[in-house]
Amino acid sequence: MRRAEGAVAVLLLALPGATPTPDWEVVRPGVTIVLPRDHGAHLQHRTEWWYLTGVARAADGREVGWQLTFFRQGIDPSPPTPGQSALRARHVLAAHLAVADITSGTFHHAERLRRPGSGLAGAREDDLDVFLDDWWLRRAGGDRLQLHAADAAAGLFLELELEPHKPLVRHGVGGYARKGEQEDNASAYLSWTRLATRGTVAVAGRRLDVLGEAWFDHEWGSSQLGGDVVGWDWFGLRLTDGRDLMLYQLRRADGRPVPFSAGTVVAPDGASRSLAAADFAVTPLATWRSPATGAVYPARWRLEVPSASLDLEVTPRLAGAELRAERSTGTTYWEGPVAVSGTARGAGYVELTGYAGTMAGRF
Repeated sequence: MRRAEGAVAVLLLALPGATPTPDWEVVRPGVTIVLPRDHGAHLQHRTEWWYLTGVARAADGREVGWQLTFFRQGIDPSPPTPGQSALRARHVLAAHLAVADITSGTFHHAERLRRPGSGLAGAREDDLDVFLDDWWLRRAGGDRLQLHAADAAAGLFLELELEPHKPLVRHGVGGYARKGEQEDNASAYLSWTRLATRGTVAVAGRRLDVLGEAWFDHEWGSSQLGGDVVGWDWFGLRLTDGRDLMLYQLRRADGRPVPFSAGTVVAPDGASRSLAAADFAVTPLATWRSPATGAVYPARWRLEVPSASLDLEVTPRLAGAELRAERSTGTTYWEGPVAVSGTARGAGYVELTGYAGTMAGRF
């Protein structure tokens, strides 16, 4: 990619957008989810991501956590006009790839950025099929997901197939997840919370045949966060009793949670129950300071969900999982595998944003 193109795209991704133009559609109560169409891209909405995290183990016992996320950011909601170049950017696609080598205690990541329309990046609108160069994610028969991503310079390689063990979860009310004072401060939010995973992961150039479990999120919207939100703490946990737990705590600049923080408990049979902010508590128990950015992140938590009889301690498997994506989305955040103990045991991933710079206006 030319440096100039990359710099322009990062600038566009960082433009404030808490208040969408009238032409961007917003997610409202009563959103209708139609599948498989809604696995695909929603070009009428400003922001979208397809997000996968997992933990896998090789035959020799080596454990890795991995993340592959594709982002779509709208720039211009208007349709092309006669005479305009077909390459004029109306959307930008970015992707982040990360592998946390739990056994060796090292973290590796790579990023990509492209404009659609050049044949080098794109996303179908009728089903899940998104790609940037040779990084891709698609839905195959029976809701199996297939993905591939590699970065020779970082020594990273992912080639995995994932199969859901539970039905798709529609978070909030039928997929409508409100996140702010205005009813259109919301996203459409879907997840497969437990996917059996097999394939190949390479870290530092060493390839491993692995088995494990993963989590998939898909969100889209145009004015998702209220103006006072600077970041969020997100938890996606798979418990050994068969339940799954998703929580997101939206934070103000003073660290206080926003009342529209929320979550979901998914039963072993796939039935889901929504949690409001008053239904759970997130208490940080330790911190970690990044030597690269100086940002201070929570590094261990107590999670309490009384209605589910859950009192959990969540601990990072690797401290230094800070992903610095200056050349693609222009964001820096912490994303890493965690272990769960307490009234239930388990594993999963945590995402922490807004500690190395505010997320206000980006979503």
